[in-house]
Amino acid sequence: MNSRSLDIDAAAEGTCDWLLRHQTFTSWASCDRGLVWIKGKPGSGKSTLLRYLLDHIITIPNTGKEKLILSFFFHGRGTELQKTPLGLFRSLLHQLLLQAPETLTDLMNIFQQRCKMAGKPGEKWQWHPRELPRLFESSLSKVLRTRPVWLFVDALDECGQRNAVKLVRDFKSLLQGLASTDSQFHICFTCRHYPILGQTCQFEICLEEENRQDISTYVRAQLSLSRELTASTIPDLITKHAQGVFIWAYLVVDRILGLNNEGEGLKRIEKEIYSIPPELDDLYNELIRNMDERPASLKLIQWICFSVRPLSLDELRWAMIIDADCPSKSLQECKNMEDHISDSDRMNRRVQTLSCGLVEVTSDAKVVQFIHQSVKDFFTEKGLSAMSETTNRSIIVGTAHHRLSRTCIRYLAMEEVVRSVGQKSDHLKSEFPFLHYATTSWVAHIKQSDARSVPQEDLLQYFTGPSNTLMERWVCIYGLLKRYFDDCLPEGTSLVHVMSRYGVVGALGAILGRADQVGIDIDGEDSDGRTPLWWAAERGHEAVVQLLLEWSASVEAADKDGRTPLLCAVAQGHET
Repeated sequence: MNSRSLDIDAAAEGTCDWLLRHQTFTSWASCDRGLVWIKGKPGSGKSTLLRYLLDHIITIPNTGKEKLILSFFFHGRGTELQKTPLGLFRSLLHQLLLQAPETLTDLMNIFQQRCKMAGKPGEKWQWHPRELPRLFESSLSKVLRTRPVWLFVDALDECGQRNAVKLVRDFKSLLQGLASTDSQFHICFTCRHYPILGQTCQFEICLEEENRQDISTYVRAQLSLSRELTASTIPDLITKHAQGVFIWAYLVVDRILGLNNEGEGLKRIEKEIYSIPPELDDLYNELIRNMDERPASLKLIQWICFSVRPLSLDELRWAMIIDADCPSKSLQECKNMEDHISDSDRMNRRVQTLSCGLVEVTSDAKVVQFIHQSVKDFFTEKGLSAMSETTNRSIIVGTAHHRLSRTCIRYLAMEEVVRSVGQKSDHLKSEFPFLHYATTSWVAHIKQSDARSVPQEDLLQYFTGPSNTLMERWVCIYGLLKRYFDDCLPEGTSLVHVMSRYGVVGALGAILGRADQVGIDIDGEDSDGRTPLWWAAERGHEAVVQLLLEWSASVEAADKDGRTPLLCAVAQGHET
């Protein structure tokens, strides 16, 4: 959850040091209680600047010897906890637990009591989103009795505008509401230009008004291997056209270096710079127009945009080679295909090529992601439409999820995976890099696709008749990989059980429409005696319950504990 700061490139030599001398910054740092907003366009270098500040906070005068430093970097391309206020407060409380555990007695008491009463956290119970901010405020007031606190939050916009505005108001309330002490309390956050925030913040620094010299320093450093380039007007031309946007300069420098390596003359390079669109979205659009392998590039972008979680390079390798119409029945056959890439370095380069430099592999976890949040925003809002045959966003998203779900299912059906059932989970994870994702995510992709009315009739070709063993295999592997979780599926689970349990109403309708042809028992029981209607009622999926009742599902079928669907729905507080 806290890995985002490690992904951010360190500031180039000679950049960012202006911040520590900036009048607004020094005024904020010297006051007792203060909130400063470092604002800027997408790609202007806000995250790099905040990382620099954290690395150099010791140089800020009068910060206090016993200062407590807290930080969080929102990450819109990361996991759910990396882009939500819940993740922010969980991280901050964890940092407090490490640095000032004596202030968290209330939290520990609540935690221990709930574990005793309800069971394992994360499975039997969850923190309510409103609890953690209150616990954070309570512990913070205790810390401030003896120590100054410096809180840094990056990329507030990446948790959504509504959340960002609320968090800034919460920050201001913290500064104003906590009892006055001898200890200073400072909050610094970075965020895109949101006009509504200007009414809240005491101190503001606009990055694109301050970073021209930093961009110039960066550009000259990148071009330094060519004396001819650095001695020309090209570095200044790039800096001027960047208009305060580092990511624009980064992409253009990469293009210029390519032209230089090809032996192009300075006049040709200058002409190229003038032709490059000044706005990021237009630049991204130009890049995708020049994609040489559009189908493969589209598949890559779909995976990065719509995967349930960020994929590792090893996972992506298999996700890219297997598709719904993949002719191979074994992983070995896939390895023998001409477009299979087994070497990680080569796969990394392949990702760079297919994405035209808009995708990167993180240095620590080897996770594949867009180089910047603005790239993800571009593809989800415009880019995928430009790469697809339709401008209908619902169709674009739905068909992408349909494709990803079938890739997962096809992987589960591979011969080597079939033979692996019964192996230990550690062996499965190491031998089959994509297995965990495929096992835990195919239903989520089907649900997203189904919600956008994409037909799901082809599911039956995977899971009925002789292929029903695929469902049995999936249930077995799921149990091995998630052995200690309560959502493990019982033996005897059918495709109808799964669609009912997870509320995939469109797919369920398609399956029931062919029930007589493929021999589906609508009241079939799993090993716990639970029918599809039981699961739909227990989970509160009203539309699924209605559909099953229309197909004459039995409301009297009780599980091994004697609970009928109706009793289960009432017990869970559902009105179905």
